[in-house]
Amino acid sequence: MIMVIFGAGASYDSVPSLRPGIQDRVIPGTAAFSRPPLAAELFLDGDFFTESLIRFPRCAPIIPYLRSIAPGKTLEHELETLQAEGQTDPERLRQIAAIRFYLHYVIWECENRWNGVARGITNYVTLLDQLRRSRSKDAPEPVLLVTFNYDRMIESALSSVNISISEMQHYTQHDDFKLFKLHGSVQWAREVEGPITNIGERNQWEVAHELINNAPDLKITERFRLVDVRPIGKIDDVPLFPAIAIPVETKLGFECPNDHLDCLRDHLGRVTKILIVGWRATERHFLKLLKEQLTAVVNVQAVVRDKQEAEEVLDRIKYAGISLIGHPAATGFTEYVISREAERFFKA
Repeated sequence: MIMVIFGAGASYDSVPSLRPGIQDRVIPGTAAFSRPPLAAELFLDGDFFTESLIRFPRCAPIIPYLRSIAPGKTLEHELETLQAEGQTDPERLRQIAAIRFYLHYVIWECENRWNGVARGITNYVTLLDQLRRSRSKDAPEPVLLVTFNYDRMIESALSSVNISISEMQHYTQHDDFKLFKLHGSVQWAREVEGPITNIGERNQWEVAHELINNAPDLKITERFRLVDVRPIGKIDDVPLFPAIAIPVETKLGFECPNDHLDCLRDHLGRVTKILIVGWRATERHFLKLLKEQLTAVVNVQAVVRDKQEAEEVLDRIKYAGISLIGHPAATGFTEYVISREAERFFKA
């Protein structure tokens, strides 16, 4: 069984005509500036990033921390520090809640702009076609697609292999491809129980800001909804909170339905090959899950920026106690797809 793991680098290098290094994110307003952000770029100054931040003013006091990361530190480290401060500071909890709403809003905006650039031609679509060709015709097993990205580029690409997702159960019910979004999605929300009243009389923005203001007292349930509105705030009379995981260093859980996780656990034991695209292998909670569920030595190919970084990714996985045969790719996502290296890896 094949599993593909996508990180932020996959969406960053998802349009072959605008591959990184040829047209980088430099000038606001250009096509390349709409490139899906890496973690360090989530709070950029300029264009729709700043416009989106303005819509969530509760973020403002902590944005300077997120734009001026000290040498040797990461955005994830800074967000983890801020999130920990929320344990004794209710206002910090409101600010972190505002960050969740901002992430939902800005990734949605970025994705819409990037889709206008891609026009349906992405490395995701081509890779899925290569996976389709590589699946065994005699004993076909589903391909497991695991992503830590919030955007919906993989959902859009799945339409090219005749899979449509319009309900939460559609992510894992297909026999050919099963998609697991472990850190949430811009199209996901959780129902909220808490001191929010007169929902039907107010618009999305009013409800969203009241949810932020009442963040310390909210009960965010495990009831997930697939939504198509921004900002996330409500559906009918039900208040909703973005199902998006804050990017921190020490994630203790997943931001996805429990039945999705159960389905993933049920299949992991049969995985023999893993392709990694744009994932740094720093999510310890997922590495722990792999160590617990993988039952044999697996072949792992890592596709990131270059061969040296790919070797570092493989080393992190080995350090987590996972037995593997490593295959570091020498190129990024675009070159890897165009060269058809994936088909050779899957068929070997």
